[in-house]
Amino acid sequence: MGLSGYLQSPEILKSVYGKSPVELRSLLLKKGLQWYASHVQEQERIAHNLTHFGFTCSEDLVERVKEHIILHYYEKVLPLCGDPAWYHDFLRQNVELGEIGAIEKSIKDGRGVLVATAHFGAVELIVPCLSMFRIPVHPVLRFTTEQFSKIAHQHAQNMEKSGLFGHIHFIEIGKAGTAAALDMAAVLRKKEVLTSVFDEKTEYSIPVRLFGRQVYGGAGLDRLLKFANTPVALFNAFMIRTGVNRYRLKLVEVAKNAPDPVIEMFRNLEQVVGDAVEQWYFLHEEIPFAGE
Repeated sequence: MGLSGYLQSPEILKSVYGKSPVELRSLLLKKGLQWYASHVQEQERIAHNLTHFGFTCSEDLVERVKEHIILHYYEKVLPLCGDPAWYHDFLRQNVELGEIGAIEKSIKDGRGVLVATAHFGAVELIVPCLSMFRIPVHPVLRFTTEQFSKIAHQHAQNMEKSGLFGHIHFIEIGKAGTAAALDMAAVLRKKEVLTSVFDEKTEYSIPVRLFGRQVYGGAGLDRLLKFANTPVALFNAFMIRTGVNRYRLKLVEVAKNAPDPVIEMFRNLEQVVGDAVEQWYFLHEEIPFAGE
């Protein structure tokens, strides 16, 4: 079982309810580090990826990368610690959201909004933070397990019913009976917010430079913008950890006249990763290098 399945197993998910963030963080770090101790090859993969991208690899850096990878799963299950009011208060107190007005303005100006995210930092907090502003948000994703899918859907419904969050509608890639591309385009045409990752390899990805290496990226978002055929504001969003349970949203609008938005998105990714490489949890995966 991989780290994702392990940290989201039924046994661990059952133990989350009622825990404080401090207790949950401690539990998942302990469990995650135990998993890494018995999967040495996964630590070696992190070191290999760091070196391949030109970073000076040290034991300390690998340990910090492992910690931040585990924190990604902590933030994924964090909403289960309390009710929507508790979660809303946690986000309000701990996340700096100074730039979010740009998204609100884009919607008021009659544009759909595409928020392109990456395997970096506390990405799981981006959607609920957007939803705090009563903005309809449509995350595009693939759930690790059916159980977690059901939990996430139920929690999103509870958040909306609380009146503290807006509507969250998941677009699940690969789910039977769905047409993700059509659903994604429809969101943009309705002038609502679509969130999707841009640094994954799909059949629509293109080669792009990242830290001097060529990888596959874009996940077809450039094609989606053309297919939607409607005014769209394109943003990169990065949720940066600034301390224990402290975060800052970095929002970067990709120029409307950018000749290749995918290249611009990866330039933005390079900047945030260069400042905090330990938060780049993509390093624990098989990187989709192109032509190597």
